[in-house]
Amino acid sequence: MNAGKSALVDVAKLEKMLLAKQVGQFLCGDHNAEERTTVEAAARKLAEDVCRYVRETLAFELRKCDDLAPDLAEKIARDIEPVSSPFLEETNAFSTATLIRLIPQLKEYARAAIARRTDLSDDVQEALIKSSSEQGVTSLVRNDRIEMPEKNCSILVRRFQDNVRVMDQFSARNDLPLIIIEKIVNKVSTHCRNMLVETYSIQNVVADELAENTQFEAMWQKVAGATASQIHGYVTDLRDERRLNHPLTIKVANRGCLTFLESALALEAGLPTGRVKEMLSLEDQAAFVRLMQMANVDKKFAPQYLKIAKANYLPEGKKAA
Repeated sequence: MNAGKSALVDVAKLEKMLLAKQVGQFLCGDHNAEERTTVEAAARKLAEDVCRYVRETLAFELRKCDDLAPDLAEKIARDIEPVSSPFLEETNAFSTATLIRLIPQLKEYARAAIARRTDLSDDVQEALIKSSSEQGVTSLVRNDRIEMPEKNCSILVRRFQDNVRVMDQFSARNDLPLIIIEKIVNKVSTHCRNMLVETYSIQNVVADELAENTQFEAMWQKVAGATASQIHGYVTDLRDERRLNHPLTIKVANRGCLTFLESALALEAGLPTGRVKEMLSLEDQAAFVRLMQMANVDKKFAPQYLKIAKANYLPEGKKAA
């Protein structure tokens, strides 16, 4: 008895799938308005069928229909992935304006399907970048059949610069503007960075410099406006990670953060920051020399520390003199 019911269900499903195929094919053809209206009504019912295979069949056929009722097209676009994705990758039922309106409202798999299209305008790309998460954006950057304008590349980098997986996929494109390469060269994995250098013929020295400059700016954001104790803790972490050095300390000091310099010299020399400030005041020249020795300052960097001390730590009277 159960087997008989199952067979009947299967037959009913197959008949509906066949009907969905016929309806889809009809709507792809050239027919008068009255006939189309009647068949579209049947298509709307099929688009709501409980059986996903019926809806899949209908959507697959309708992906080639250029004159599709907007409500029916949107119904399919909002369906589950097996129904909507093949449809969204090919349909011409949506105008650019409609796509831009729909993109924020769709599921991520639907955005990923749109991102795989070959006819993405700059505005649709921008809508995808602004609304998508990793899945959708990865589909977009891996689509080598489209060109991405610099504006959209910049928006993408701003949104996903901390996502190494997205940045790696993005870096694999061969049409990136140099200004974008400069922005992402230190945001990708080592392997992808090497590929960028090779693909875009960037000298390693230039790539290293770009990465260093961007890393410095990121570091500067951490110390700018931080309290003395926060800066001291950050400098301590840098030293523990073997990333603290005299060129960096001088660069930060010249940028305007003397607290960083005081903490760095104090840690290297094993002195309190208060004592370091006294020695930097140059009231006792021998004390300054001793500070440089205790902090293991190389002779080529000592003059730069002296220049900073004269500009920032000398008493006002002595500066004038």
